[in-house]
Amino acid sequence: MLEFENNSFDVVISNGVINLCAHKEKVFQEITRVLRAGGRMAISDIVTEKKLPEGVSCDADIWASCIGGAMPEDEYREIINNAGLQVVMVRENPQYQFLSSSAVKAGKEFGIKSISLLAIKG
Repeated sequence: MLEFENNSFDVVISNGVINLCAHKEKVFQEITRVLRAGGRMAISDIVTEKKLPEGVSCDADIWASCIGGAMPEDEYREIINNAGLQVVMVRENPQYQFLSSSAVKAGKEFGIKSISLLAIKG
């Protein structure tokens, strides 16, 4: 739990770390808790088009490439909405590229991509 009072912030920003959190639901619930009504969450993160099998998600090179904890985009958005935020914009970041050969291969096979997302607390 974050050590801030409810409704403390106008904006929460994150760049590429929530996908590495084991309990994404709790992350988005905490973000919702600390945002004021009308507050915004602006994030960039890694998502997939297909669920990653355990052999891929547990690979150290894949984790180091920020892919191991990625989840399907529709599930990711659903968790955000269930936490009490309304997703109002999603944009792919095609300029984002993976460097290692295993990350590139996984990216092609599972539709792994970077997105930027804006959500608002009602």
